[in-house]
Amino acid sequence: MKRTYALSADCYIIPYPEKGKHSYIAYFPIQSLAFEINEDAAKILKSLKTKPYHTDDPSVKEFLEHLESLRVINQSKEAQPFIPYSENPEPTRTILLLSEKCNLKCLYCYNNAQSTGVMMPIRMARDTIDTIIRNAVTQKIGSIELGFHGGGEPTMNWSVLTGSFYYASEICRKEGIQLNSSICTNGIMSAEKAQWIVENINDIAVSADGTPEIQNKQRPFQNGGESFNKVASTLDIFNSHRKFYAIRLTATEYSEGKLIQVIRFLIDRFHPPIICIEPLFVCGRCETSGCKPPDDDHFIEEMIEAYKLGRENKISVQYSGNRMSLLLSRFCGAQGSNFFITPRGDVTACLEVSSREDPRADFFMYGNYDRATRRFLFDKYRFKRLTENQVQSFDSCSDCFAKWHCGGDCLAKTPDFSKVTVQRNAYRCKINKALTRDSLIRTMNEQIEFSKSVVAGL
Repeated sequence: MKRTYALSADCYIIPYPEKGKHSYIAYFPIQSLAFEINEDAAKILKSLKTKPYHTDDPSVKEFLEHLESLRVINQSKEAQPFIPYSENPEPTRTILLLSEKCNLKCLYCYNNAQSTGVMMPIRMARDTIDTIIRNAVTQKIGSIELGFHGGGEPTMNWSVLTGSFYYASEICRKEGIQLNSSICTNGIMSAEKAQWIVENINDIAVSADGTPEIQNKQRPFQNGGESFNKVASTLDIFNSHRKFYAIRLTATEYSEGKLIQVIRFLIDRFHPPIICIEPLFVCGRCETSGCKPPDDDHFIEEMIEAYKLGRENKISVQYSGNRMSLLLSRFCGAQGSNFFITPRGDVTACLEVSSREDPRADFFMYGNYDRATRRFLFDKYRFKRLTENQVQSFDSCSDCFAKWHCGGDCLAKTPDFSKVTVQRNAYRCKINKALTRDSLIRTMNEQIEFSKSVVAGL
């Protein structure tokens, strides 16, 4: 007697040539389920992805009934990740982009930061903080998030950084709200500033590119001088206080073939808890410096080795397009929750788009600070457009096994914003798929080995 089988879970069939020409992986990401299958099983699953399957073949029924026992067939349709959104921005977290000025002249700076530029005034910073605290009180949320970043270096606007932090601390204390703070810095600061950050800021990210040779080449001072020793002294202060921090490293053509050497150096010299690695995206100063990203195949090979090196040394090595442990409908808060304020008072959803001159500004900037009313005005159309750009709306991601782990990848790296739902960044997509696939296979094999060890122990 024929039975009908209908797929009820998101399913992908991934070629697995490492195990043989006719081997595949059946992957059900939302169910966190993956296992090896043969070509016949792959054909059945591919057919199931398009329509219900009817069979009275005993061997096929056995396979399908096994899938049914795994709750991926003939069940209620599984819920997919989705971030609900409001028509009106009601943020309870912000990042203040305090300064357009920078003491470094990195070859790839997305904002082309100079030694001069606009600094955020304290009044704007305080009004931003009032906005998120007001929303937190209204929404009965017990915490806010206050971050410091910049198209330049945030510590160059030190009085506003510390002043806004103390202001937020005092208001939060009065309202009974918890303050969570963060900073992303280039590490070029005095020992006194580093000490203050240790004592006051919860989460720290330091942009640094590794060995003295590469750091000094890619991230020189504005006058061309070497920056490594100054960054190292800041990291040494963080380490002396056992402060948790992450190093954010940009991989370029200059680190290609040397990435493992760089990671080993960082581990041996600083032993940071987290190392975040991103391949260069060409924009900003890259247009004049000529700095290029690493070859995609080489980057993939080196990242796989970097992950291994991290595991061996109990350090988290991360890349934003491969988040195997997460299920996401969007890459980041740029799609509907980011409330980042530039020194000129523009509201941007993306840290990389901090200037009206940026060609991506019309897509990511959705509001501005009104100095007369000391409130923020929002473009609801632009805000709604951002919120709707979740991975379910990306045609190019519809049958990609990695989509729930990269969330459709970084919107800022979209090649053509008039085709944002149909065209993703091919360079990044290739890397995302390769690294996610590698992580999937490793996780799958670890589960198999664990199962074997459990059985052996019975």
